[in-house]
Amino acid sequence: MATCPTCGTQEVPGQQFCPSCGSPTSNVYSNPAPLPSYPAESGPSIGSYQLAGFWKRFLGYLIDYIVLIVIEILILRPFHAGFAVTVIATIILSFLYNTLQIGLNHGQTLGMRVVAVKCVDQDGVSEINYPRAVKRAVFYEALTLIGSLENVHRYAHPTTAQLHHQTHQELILLILILPHIVDLLWVAWDKRKQTLHDKFAGTVVISTRLTQF
Repeated sequence: MATCPTCGTQEVPGQQFCPSCGSPTSNVYSNPAPLPSYPAESGPSIGSYQLAGFWKRFLGYLIDYIVLIVIEILILRPFHAGFAVTVIATIILSFLYNTLQIGLNHGQTLGMRVVAVKCVDQDGVSEINYPRAVKRAVFYEALTLIGSLENVHRYAHPTTAQLHHQTHQELILLILILPHIVDLLWVAWDKRKQTLHDKFAGTVVISTRLTQF
């Protein structure tokens, strides 16, 4: 058994100072306190899954939008469709594109697959079924339809009155498209990273990789 190097008093295991003379004992560093551990910093999560961030979801939407534009051009351009027909056809194509892929392709559109995210139930685990995908797409397409109601007629060489009329149409279009913009931006400040159509359908979008942006 070790003794105090100053006064010779017998030491107790784990003791840091001698009870007789107060000098530091020989085993002062024998049982150091464990260092505190801190969890690794990460993005918002649900259970063991990381919620997809705004920029990742935005990139996925952008890819899907480009794909839909290409499909729309290939299908509608030969028919020289008017504004009303184009809007209705675009909504139908977008509805089918999102519903069929989300409901039948394990919660992923083409854009979501590229950026490695998927749409699941709000528990963060269960895959959503086809009816849930329909519910999600209906809300999204309803906002898209509202934002497409105004047809801005642009004049080649507008008079003052025509320019005033065009500006008025553009303001109406901005008001109509605002709900759709808010829906997509909601992810940026929502703690569960949901859009409004996610909340309506009871879904969340999670990352299938650890990287989040």
